Order: sequence, then C-alpha cells, then structure tokens
Amino acid sequence: MRKRAVITLALCSMLFAAVGCSKGTERGKQPPVKEPAAMVPAADGTPIELLYVPEGFPLGLSVSQGFALHLFETPGGSQGFKTLPPDSGHKRYYDEFTIAGHSHLLITEESTPPRFYFDENRNGDLTDDRGPFTAEKEGLLPNNVTIQIRYDAEKVVAPYRMWLFGSPMGGVRFYPVCHWRGELTINGSSYPLVAFDGNADGDYSNDPLVIDANGNGRADDGEQLRPGGQITIDGELVKLAAVSPSGLTARLLR
Repeated sequence: MRKRAVITLALCSMLFAAVGCSKGTERGKQPPVKEPAAMVPAADGTPIELLYVPEGFPLGLSVSQGFALHLFETPGGSQGFKTLPPDSGHKRYYDEFTIAGHSHLLITEESTPPRFYFDENRNGDLTDDRGPFTAEKEGLLPNNVTIQIRYDAEKVVAPYRMWLFGSPMGGVRFYPVCHWRGELTINGSSYPLVAFDGNADGDYSNDPLVIDANGNGRADDGEQLRPGGQITIDGELVKLAAVSPSGLTARLLR
C-alpha cells in the first residue's frame, strides 16, 4: 500500500469576508434589468480582453473548495510518471491534480519555500515544463502558489493562483485566489467585468461573468450572467455569448 503523508491540522476559524462599501447607483447609471436567457452561439459577440488579477473573492463572490493533493510519498505505477526532475535532496510527494478538465502529474517538493513541478503538457515528463513553481511562504501548508495551465483549444497558457490548505475531510484542498477583470463602456460610462472560478475547476467558461452595473462593488444576482444571459444597462441590452475557459476573453453581444 502506498504511503500517504499525514497532515496535522491546527483547527482554526477561517473568515472569508469580502467587504464592499455600497456606493449606491451612480449618476447616469440606471439600475440593471435582468432579461430572460437566450441561447447564442459561443463564437458570436465582440471579444473583450480581460486582465489577470492575483486576488481572490472579487465583488464578494463565493467559492467552492477544490481537491488538490493526496501527498503520496512514492509515485504510483498507474500515474504515468516517466521522467523526474534531478534529486534535490528534499522530500517529495507525488500526485495527479485535475484542473481545467485534465489530469496533470504534480510533484510537491518540501523545500523552503516549497516547490511544485507541474506536468503542464501532460506527457509524463516533469523536466520539460514551465517551473518549478515556488510557493509564497516557507512552510508547506497553508500556502499560496501560482501555476501555469495550458488551454489547448485556445492555444494559450494562463496563470492560476491557489491557496492550498490541509483539510479535515482529508488531503490538501484549495481555493482559487485569482480572477480576470475588464471594462465595458456604455454611453461614456465604464462598468467592471469580472470572471472568477467560483467552482474551483480551472475553467471559467462554466462560471458567471459579473457586470457591476450599479457600481456598488458587489456581485448582485441580476449582474451575474451565464452564456445566453442578458441585462439592460443605461437603456442598452447586453448579452453574454461566452467566456473562454482560460478567462482571458469574454464575448458580448450588444
């Protein structure tokens, strides 16, 4: 039986409070009106490029835990490790990490700070990828680390920052602590656009795009659009066609 690292947890309360100061409805910005969803082809719409922000929980959005690692002390025969990085003398753990719809091999190295070898191209060779990625703190857990995820259909590689922590439910889990942000301009006024991986699967296309239409710094129900969803802002109808899985692009119909 493969050995799994034992994680000792000091139980502590974690408060995720995203505090947004209510600004009310700004002059010239009419309250949003949510319209019934209508199906639209994903390729339609004008693309708007979004910028990466290494911060989590934007606009008070909620998030689910994602499962990250078991921390196995030896590689499993079925995992598919083919080529390993040269031995550094530090303890290592071997896992498969599923993110953005694919299973990736991952080595966690208990150095100071920890380092993560991520099989970006999923070929079993842990020496021909970007990285290793260095965590932000010295201890293994809890910690933040940013990896680079390849999105084959888009032919792009995008950053993804996570907060890793040991869980009473077992293994290592994570919250995404990053998002993508842009702006929509209507009648001379700008409205923030936010894409956040609230279901913690590395795919932004199945999460709502938020348009902060009333300018209150919060993601109100009527402002969270899924593909086909639409909203009226300052008299103009805006419909979401799609958000790319990487989060780099949102397509809107106006």
